[in-house]
Amino acid sequence: MTATRVERLHVDGITTPESNFPSASRAGDFVYVSGQVSEDANGVVAPGDMGAQTTQAIARLTTVLAACNGTLADVVSATVFLTDVTLAADFNAAWRSAFGDNRPSRATVIAPLLAPEFLVEVQAVAYIPEARG
Repeated sequence: MTATRVERLHVDGITTPESNFPSASRAGDFVYVSGQVSEDANGVVAPGDMGAQTTQAIARLTTVLAACNGTLADVVSATVFLTDVTLAADFNAAWRSAFGDNRPSRATVIAPLLAPEFLVEVQAVAYIPEARG
């Protein structure tokens, strides 16, 4: 049996939380992206509504995937955390805009997030063959 080495990745332009978890972890051809919220590279939360926050969280996800030689098209599965079920329609509109017809499987959870200004967090698993890099 061959053991798969796990690589912890810290991506430039993605703020590092105080808990210091990685932006993503790679295990073989799979990349597990840590939850992305609506902060920009300076830690400023995207102003506005769920649509703006979703767009920023997906931009961060895109940055992490690009650092692993991937794109949104490589996302196999996502877990999304929303703070309010009444915002789901706005979230879904921004999600469809970003992913188009290439949407991954997804679970959506309604839960409070670590900071009250966050409305959404997106965690994802992508299939990005190591040979691509």
